[in-house]
Amino acid sequence: MNFLRKGEINLVTAVITYVISVLGFAISAFLLTQNMIDIPLGFLFSGGVIGSLYLLTHFLVKIDKTEARATWSILAISIRFFIIVGVMIIIALMYYRWNLKYFNIFVFVGIYTISALTFVLSHLSKNRKE
Repeated sequence: MNFLRKGEINLVTAVITYVISVLGFAISAFLLTQNMIDIPLGFLFSGGVIGSLYLLTHFLVKIDKTEARATWSILAISIRFFIIVGVMIIIALMYYRWNLKYFNIFVFVGIYTISALTFVLSHLSKNRKE
């Protein structure tokens, strides 16, 4: 629990996103036998993509703190935005246009919402303590 309180916001968000995606996969793993593989695989894929983007943001913000600039932070935000929108479009095209039902768009949006809420709540709690 000390890591969650004292850790950097993007790193904490990445770890929580990874944990929630693995838990979501474990809970929905029975759907693999019911020919609904898009939900469990959606948890793994979306958690991996979104968690990795927050991890990348963590390292780019760390570089900015050492150089006392905001260039990498702005680049990280724009990279995260374009990758998330692009992945959502690709998942939607795969699911509804090409009939390749490997990942669920609603699971992706749900994991992204949870990670965004985690980011906001950890930011608010960190600012309240300082």
